This record gives sequence, structure tokens and C-alpha cells, in this order.
Amino acid sequence: MVFEFVTHHGEHHHDSQHREKTQEEKNQQIERLREQVGEPGKDLTITQLTQFLEANGWHQDQAKEQLEATLQWRRDKNIDMCPVATTKNGLPLLVCVRGLKYIEDGNIHSDPRLSETSIRLLNYLGGDCFHKFDKEGHPILVDRMGYHQAKEIGSDVSGEEVKHFQVACNEFLNRVIMLEASERAGRPIHKETIIFDCTHMGLWQFHMSGLLKLKQVADYVQSYYPETLNRLFVVNAPSAFLVMWKIVKPWLNLKTLDKIQILGKDYQAELLKYIDPESLPSFLGGDCTCSHMPGGCVPSVNEGRIPFLVKTDENEKIPSVYNKSIMDAAKTDINLRQVSE
Repeated sequence: MVFEFVTHHGEHHHDSQHREKTQEEKNQQIERLREQVGEPGKDLTITQLTQFLEANGWHQDQAKEQLEATLQWRRDKNIDMCPVATTKNGLPLLVCVRGLKYIEDGNIHSDPRLSETSIRLLNYLGGDCFHKFDKEGHPILVDRMGYHQAKEIGSDVSGEEVKHFQVACNEFLNRVIMLEASERAGRPIHKETIIFDCTHMGLWQFHMSGLLKLKQVADYVQSYYPETLNRLFVVNAPSAFLVMWKIVKPWLNLKTLDKIQILGKDYQAELLKYIDPESLPSFLGGDCTCSHMPGGCVPSVNEGRIPFLVKTDENEKIPSVYNKSIMDAAKTDINLRQVSE
């Protein structure tokens, strides 16, 4: 998503001066964190607990503080009741997908179950797709950020609407995409590999209102979804991106910066170190075309590869991503909230 670039960083700096902890020491800290959090954390997995410890440089008190705040936020905002699209429940997608089993290959499209917020925001995004997996088993997100309508996002989408959309996308990533990635790899997977394609990017996208809104959302999201970035490749980066990068870079901590590679037009060999050709779109140097799907590997309304979404009176003007009837139904229907057999 347009917001992924700055939502995978924490407030705590990576401490490279201390020796690496042994696995036994890490296991002890993980169990200590579970005990400290008490009843609200009893069902958390080792992977979830580890994410908060890693995000805080294995500082126990800081990890506890962030985890407790996250659990409280999830309770206050009913995040566990957020619906996510799966093959079984047939909800409309917020992000295009390719090469998964828990959700059929699909594109974003006009649908009466989407809110007016989703219709409006999806039309401003340049094109995003969860496209298969890298060599290590991490899901790949390809973002055609060069086609994002930054000015419209900055002026015609509220911060509250953006937060709802980003949370829904993160819940879809964690509950559907990461579940499948972990099953495929035979081990827990909780990080994604992101490719930002800057093709078509220009100074016309440099919009301060959009960037500041992006930062506000980043500060909100990074608190509740720590350590979900594996690698981030920025390809076809023009001079316009470097202008934006000067603003964005100070928002990121050293640990996140270590995961980012900014590449120009000579990037294909680097991507192929980590992604098999059959899993990489052909426009990025791979062999995949997804010719069976309209729009190919990464459909984009702003590139003209798929139609703009059309809103009707059925698309309710509310901040949530789906209409109220869907949001209410998800509170009692578990099939709307998770993958089910």
C-alpha cells in the first residue's frame, strides 16, 4: 500500500553495540513478556511476542509497554472484529492478489459492499498486489507508487479514513497472507518483502499535505504492527523520489533503513537474488505475466489497466472499509474474520 513505506519502523533505535542474545536468553525473555502481560497475552504466539521484543531491541520494559498498549488498542477499537476477504466469504478485495490459495486471484473492483471511503481511496492508489512469495517464503507486495495520486490522497481523504484502510490491509496481511506463507514455509512467517516501483513518478506527486498525512498514519500504525518488514526494494527511483526521501528518511530508525535498497533502473539482478523469476512480474525483470487476469501482475486504475471503481448510493459514506452491514455481521460471523475450512 501507499502507506507501507513508513509503517514498519519503531520509536526505539537498533542497538548494535550489544552482543547477540542466545536463543535460550531470547526464549526466557519471550516467556517473561507473556507473564508480564498476563491474561490479555495468554493466547499470543511466540512469533507475536518476539515481534515486540525485536522492535524494541530486546528491551523488556519497552516491549511490555508497547505490547500492552497494542492489546488495549485492539480491545478499544474492536480490531479483532475487522472483516478480511477470503475465498470462502467472498468479500471484495482492498488489495489485488496473485498466487495464493486462501484467496483466489482477484482485482479490486466496484462492489456495493465497499464503503464510499474505499471506492474513493482505491481510485487514488497507483496499484498494489500481493504477488506470490520470495525465495525465503515471505509474501511479496508490489506497489506501483509512481502512479499514486498524492495530491488527492492529501486533500480528499481524511486521516481517520486512511487509518481504517491501513488497519484493514494489515489485518488481511496478518490473518490471511501470513497464515498461508507460514504453512507453505513450514515455519512462522511474519514479514513481507516489498517492491516499490517508481515508474512514472514525478515532482507532481510531491504534495506536503499527503506526506504529512502519511507520517501521521505511520506513527499510528508502527505502534501496533511492529517488525513486519523483511526487505524493501525501491526500483526505477528518479530524482523526484530522492526529494521525497530526504523528508521520509528521518522518520525511519536504523534497523528499518538497513532493510531498504534504493535502486535505479539497473535492479533486475538484485531482485532475482531473492525472488525466483516465475514469482517476479516481467515488467520487473521476471517471467510472470499473470496473463490469465485482467491487468496482469499488478493492476492499476491510474495506469488504465483496470477500470476505475464506480461508487453508487449503496456505498455508504463511513470511515470503515466495508459497509456497516458487513462490519456488524463480522462481529458474530467468524467466517468474515479469518480463514476457515
